[in-house]
Amino acid sequence: MPAWPDILSKYNILLSQSHNLTISLLAAHQASTATLGNPYEKIALHPRVPLTDAQLDNELIPLLRNQQTTDVLRYENETVRHLAEHMETKGSLGVLGHASRPGGRHPEYDDVLRECEQIRAEHDARVERATRAVTMLRDKYDWKARVEVEQEEPEELDWDPRLPGSVTEGGPEPSEEGSAETPSGRQSNDSEEEEELEEVLGNGEHTPEGSQGPPTPMAVG
Repeated sequence: MPAWPDILSKYNILLSQSHNLTISLLAAHQASTATLGNPYEKIALHPRVPLTDAQLDNELIPLLRNQQTTDVLRYENETVRHLAEHMETKGSLGVLGHASRPGGRHPEYDDVLRECEQIRAEHDARVERATRAVTMLRDKYDWKARVEVEQEEPEELDWDPRLPGSVTEGGPEPSEEGSAETPSGRQSNDSEEEEELEEVLGNGEHTPEGSQGPPTPMAVG
């Protein structure tokens, strides 16, 4: 450990350097503040030019308000009303008595909250079931092998794919019997996977029914 006079001299040097640094930074800050002028002119909520009453009502006040705009409020009210019409408790309309509920007691806010929670749980269950089905389909089939080309095609082909009945030379047509032959173990695995996939997808009883309309016209060839 150095002697006390050495420690005191080094402390005085550090103190003087820190003081000089503080003075230089303060002078630079004062000079920059003097050149900038009024800092409030740079704020977006403080207009640089005077505004008319129409500009103040249509441009500035919507930025200052905490509530939603008129269009957003209208869409939100329409969405809530549409949802309440399809609920058993009729939402807040049923609680306030504006909508009649056939064959039941007067609903309370707790009943509305429980029904909303049930709707959300059923929606999450449908999403989970659909995600699991897509994952099973992705794992069952090798999708990359169906789209990728391992061998490059020749530049000049002896057949034109646009003409019907064109067959490459030396390429026998695949027989249906050979394509249908698969190992028994693979067939059992495929059947088990198909049964599991059908169990995940279900029979569509939880899928909401679409609106009834005219049937889609089919082209007759």
